[in-house]
Amino acid sequence: MRPALFPSGPEQATRPARRQGSAGLEAALVTLVFVAMLIAIFDLGQILFVQQTFVARVRSAARYGIVRAYDADAIRNTVLFGQPEAPEGSTSGIFGLTPAMVSVTRSDVGASEERITVTISGYPYRLFSPWIGGAMTGRPITISLPVETP
Repeated sequence: MRPALFPSGPEQATRPARRQGSAGLEAALVTLVFVAMLIAIFDLGQILFVQQTFVARVRSAARYGIVRAYDADAIRNTVLFGQPEAPEGSTSGIFGLTPAMVSVTRSDVGASEERITVTISGYPYRLFSPWIGGAMTGRPITISLPVETP
């Protein structure tokens, strides 16, 4: 008589005692790695989203500044709030940007090479990763455009 492929009943093979519980341990390790990767994906997505949002705001503010009469506060507010005037009672802009983090400069005033430069620096990223945790400071974002004369 041939042995059955999948024995059942009293002749069923038993696991050695040292192998019992290894499935739970393996599941715990895989879950830990999966959760760590998921958190890292969220962190990377957040960093990319905040970076692109800031780049878009700086570009928009620089474009605003080159086609209108120079007003550093209006350009700064365009970066912070998306509009030239600050809303009443607001102290910080999008993603916690403050006016101190946004600089607006005008170079070569009166020359044909006159430029407006808008820079965001010192802005924080708040991360979810438990190993990195806390806040990191982003790299400066600078846009410089030539002023359009009427």
